Amino acid sequence: MLKALRLVAAAVATRSGQALRLVAVAAATRSGQAASGFALVFLLLANMAGAQDVYNNSVRYSKGQSVQPVFEGWSKNPDGTFAMWFGYLNRNHEEKLHVGVGADNGFNGEDMGQPEFFDPRRQQFAFKVDVPANFPKDRDLVWTLKANGVTLKAYGCLWPVWEIDQNTISANRGSRTAVDFDDPPNEAPKFVNAPRTERAEVGKPLTLSVAVADDGNPKRRTDRGARVAGIKAAAELPLNQSLRVSWLQWRGPGIVTFTPKTVRVADGKATATAVFDKPGVYVLRGYAEDASIHTPHDITVTVTAATSTPQQQ
Repeated sequence: MLKALRLVAAAVATRSGQALRLVAVAAATRSGQAASGFALVFLLLANMAGAQDVYNNSVRYSKGQSVQPVFEGWSKNPDGTFAMWFGYLNRNHEEKLHVGVGADNGFNGEDMGQPEFFDPRRQQFAFKVDVPANFPKDRDLVWTLKANGVTLKAYGCLWPVWEIDQNTISANRGSRTAVDFDDPPNEAPKFVNAPRTERAEVGKPLTLSVAVADDGNPKRRTDRGARVAGIKAAAELPLNQSLRVSWLQWRGPGIVTFTPKTVRVADGKATATAVFDKPGVYVLRGYAEDASIHTPHDITVTVTAATSTPQQQ
């Protein structure tokens, strides 16, 4: 531990992000369970070492702060390729930032499906980038993001310590971990025949009605203390522990307003609306989520200018 702390101190003094990444590797477990947590901590330290302005986590900022891209870890795809998972921390509590794909938002300036809109605070395992089976183990996939004048980076790699699985994602993103409570294996909920494209008009609500299938896991926990005390369980689970669909604006020329942004699945369906303030092509990302893991789905929406309503004579 002392050696790790000395490495951190040396990295900050020399502005070396690489040394901090080595500390993360030394500290993480073989299973990768700790990988995602260390990802944010050490990447924050690495970028802080090179930043002129130090972010104070004890102050609640509404706007004006940076966005830290985060490498969450990698998993192996069934075809032998690899999925590198990324997320971000928008340090602002209110400001939603827009950074177009390009030099200020890209993987060496390239489009890898990353978001252009960044909602406040932490978005874990927001998207993945698939890389070939022969991707070099000593090569980094670097996401560069400049927001509010501050440029920060996330370094994706295939180091064994960064390997993750559904349990890792559940432990970090979900409200509970199946393996902690001896639940049956949990499969991520899935969208069923969800549309890939839609059309809408500026200012007119677009109905987003999607069907979601799930295996019913993880099962609802029994509060033994409450049962002994004769306290009945709530009829409905909290929203973050329920089967639900959450919507984010991924890309587009204007602003999208969702109502509601997160909706509970009822009778196999979740319905929300989206309103667009400008014409153009938008990408909306929905997440089908249970209390543990999630599945993303994108809808491309072509929005046209509002048609005028004929005045009655």
